[in-house]
Amino acid sequence: MQQAQAINLHSIDIIQMFREGGPFMIFVLVISVVASVIAIERFLALRIRFAIDGRRLFNEVKKYLAVNDHKRALDVCRQYPLVPLAQVLGAGIANMKQSIEEVDVAMESEALYYIPKINQRISFLPSLANTATLIGLLGTITGLIVAFSGSGGQALGGYTKEQIMAHGISIAMYTTAFALMVAIPTVLMGMYLSSRANQLVDDIDHYSSSLKHLIQRMKSGQTLDSEAREELKAPHAAKANPAAV
Repeated sequence: MQQAQAINLHSIDIIQMFREGGPFMIFVLVISVVASVIAIERFLALRIRFAIDGRRLFNEVKKYLAVNDHKRALDVCRQYPLVPLAQVLGAGIANMKQSIEEVDVAMESEALYYIPKINQRISFLPSLANTATLIGLLGTITGLIVAFSGSGGQALGGYTKEQIMAHGISIAMYTTAFALMVAIPTVLMGMYLSSRANQLVDDIDHYSSSLKHLIQRMKSGQTLDSEAREELKAPHAAKANPAAV
């Protein structure tokens, strides 16, 4: 019985917080909704839509290139039409017959197209967090103005000085608390998403450079047959020795 009463009181406190926090609470609430939508969309994009095991993809591409099966190598990349790394490597493979400079330009052009998509809207999150904090500060100042105006004057509109002071302090405290509740998770999510985006960009730089080096070796006449055999043996070795996986 006491537990149910505590839950009801907690619910009343939340409603009261929004009621007494003033109009600034609505602005902070809108910012929280916008920030949540951006964070969820970017999380799904970076962790699901754009994500791939870069090493596995590159090793699979290298396995087919080592036996001069360029079509299969390109097909591997085309299996992932939404993955930036796969599309950058595919651009390099598609231009293998051209000079190494043109291969580099093709991959760089593809990377310049996809990197903004990776970083898209992430920079909004720190800005939204700062805006929420500033709105909370504005609510704090407004609440203090209301409180001080009531403390030195007479009762207004049927409200006592104590009621006016209490209302002003409520505006100040509630808006500040709610703004910080929105701003802190938004900043943390922005940091995480930015780190994840940088990791994807680093993978693009690393594996595109590795592919360029691999194509240079092929054009210089170096054979990759031994590497192809090692790649083909790797799955069988893993099956024969499960403890090594």
